[in-house]
Amino acid sequence: MREVTVFVGGSVGSDPYSPGTWSGSSQFLLKAMEQAELLERAVGIRVPKIPNSLLLAKNFTRDRGIWRKHFYFDPAYRKALTRAASRVHVAGAALLQIGHMFSLPEAFPTHRCISYHDGNLAELLASGFGTEGVSPKRIDQAMNYEQETARKMTAIFTFSEYLRQSFIKNYGVPADRVFNVGGGINITDIPEPATGKDYHAARILFIGTEFHRKGGPQLLQAFRIVRESIPSAELHIVGPAHVADLPPGAVLHGHISKSDPEQRRKLESLFREATLFVLPSLYEPFGIAPLEAMLYQLPVVVTNAWALREFVTPGVNGALVEKGSVEDLATKLTQLLSNPDRLAAMGEKGREMVLTRYTWPSVVGRMASVVRSL
Repeated sequence: MREVTVFVGGSVGSDPYSPGTWSGSSQFLLKAMEQAELLERAVGIRVPKIPNSLLLAKNFTRDRGIWRKHFYFDPAYRKALTRAASRVHVAGAALLQIGHMFSLPEAFPTHRCISYHDGNLAELLASGFGTEGVSPKRIDQAMNYEQETARKMTAIFTFSEYLRQSFIKNYGVPADRVFNVGGGINITDIPEPATGKDYHAARILFIGTEFHRKGGPQLLQAFRIVRESIPSAELHIVGPAHVADLPPGAVLHGHISKSDPEQRRKLESLFREATLFVLPSLYEPFGIAPLEAMLYQLPVVVTNAWALREFVTPGVNGALVEKGSVEDLATKLTQLLSNPDRLAAMGEKGREMVLTRYTWPSVVGRMASVVRSL
C-alpha cells in the first residue's frame, strides 16, 4: 500500500531525486520506499521567488556562510516553506518530512506527520561546529521552532539511538513517539566481497571534505607517530581540496564524485586497496563513510561518540578512540596495522553488520512497521 508522501525542502535541497539532496541520501531512501511499495510520491518544496528574495535581503550580511545560516534559521523562512507545503495536494495517509525546516503538522493538521533526521540543532550546538557567527537570537528562534515542530509530530524517525535520546531529552518529545530506524549506505550496487584480500599493506583511508571537523589535523599528527613504528604506512585522504604540511606517506586525492563513473571507479579502487579506514571526527551526526568502508571489508577506527559507537564494536569490526586524542589514535592505528590476520577477521564482521542493518531496504522495513502501527 503506497501510503507515504515524502517532502524535502530547505537546507537539505528541494529536488527529491537529486544526488545532492540531503547529502545524497534522499534518492536512495525514495528508491527503497518505492520498492517496498510504501511511497505514494515525493515532493520538493521551495519558497516562491519574490518572497524568497525578500527573505534573503532581510538576512543579508557580507559573510556568505553566515548569511546562509541566518536565512535558514529565520522562522519567517520556515513558515514560508510551510505555506508552500500546504499548497501541495496529498493523497497518502501519512506524510514524511526530512528535518525540521518546515512543519507538516501545521500544513496538514488532520494527517499523520512524521519527520526523519540524521542530526538536529541541539546536537550541532553542543558540538561547537556549524553555527559560528550566527546571532544568539537567531539560534534561539531556530531552536524554539524545531522544538515546537518536533512536539507536534505524530512520530519522529532517527538514524541512531543517540539522536533518539536527544529528541526525548532536548526537545521534550515522549519516548514512545521517537523511533530509531537507522540510516543506510548510499551505494547503488553492493560490491562483491573480495576473496583472499591481503591486509599486510599498512594502507589507511580517510574520507571527509570538512577536514577539521572530521579530525584531519589530529590524524596527520597520529600518522607521523605511526610511521615511526611502521615506516611503510600510507595515508590516503579523500575530500579536501588542500591540506597543508602533508607528512611523508600521505597522499591527497581531493574531492571524488560518485556521480562521475571514472571517479567512482577510483574511489572503489581506494576502498579495495586500503586495509583500514579511519574517521576521528570532532563531531559526526551519523557517519555513512565508515559504513561504506565496511562493505569493502575494512575495519574502521572512529571516535567513541554519537552514532559512530553504535556501529563499531571494539575488537569485532574496528576500534573506538577518544575524541581529539592524538596519542590514543596513533596507538590504535599502530596496533591494528601490526596484525593483518585480525584486520581480516574484523573486515568480515563489519561487512556482515552493514548488510544486516544499514541498507536502505532494511531501514524502510523498520519505517513501514511504525507507519502502519500509528
